[in-house]
Amino acid sequence: MSQNLPKRNHDVVVNNFFGEGKNLEMWQLGWQPENRRETKSSVSKKIFQSYIEEGGFNMIFYYVGDGNFYGIHAENCPIPVFRFRKEAGEYVYDQLGDRDTHDYYEEEILYMIPCDESVWDTVKIDGKSLEEILQDSYIVNIS
Repeated sequence: MSQNLPKRNHDVVVNNFFGEGKNLEMWQLGWQPENRRETKSSVSKKIFQSYIEEGGFNMIFYYVGDGNFYGIHAENCPIPVFRFRKEAGEYVYDQLGDRDTHDYYEEEILYMIPCDESVWDTVKIDGKSLEEILQDSYIVNIS
């Protein structure tokens, strides 16, 4: 008798992302269960707004679609949205270096969003909305 249990998707998205044999897998992309629990929502826009637009948290994410790390520094006004320059590193995760969102002034600033505007509604990367981008991103940090 076989059980029809849901299978966890372990498809490799980026080989050796975190180090030798430590892959970035499909299940690691997008909002994680703890994000849904903390915000009491599974709607991406609501989760983002709760953390970033209402909570003023900073965020770093790796977008698989273009292989870049991005940051949103919501503590400041206007709010910078930027692409990190890649550091020399043997593995993809190492390319972020030891920087955090406080280093945005050294990076490629994509947007400076006035505090009375919605980051969610404004930001586009490669013509895609944040909803599309974040579902295909590894969220490195929300702090």
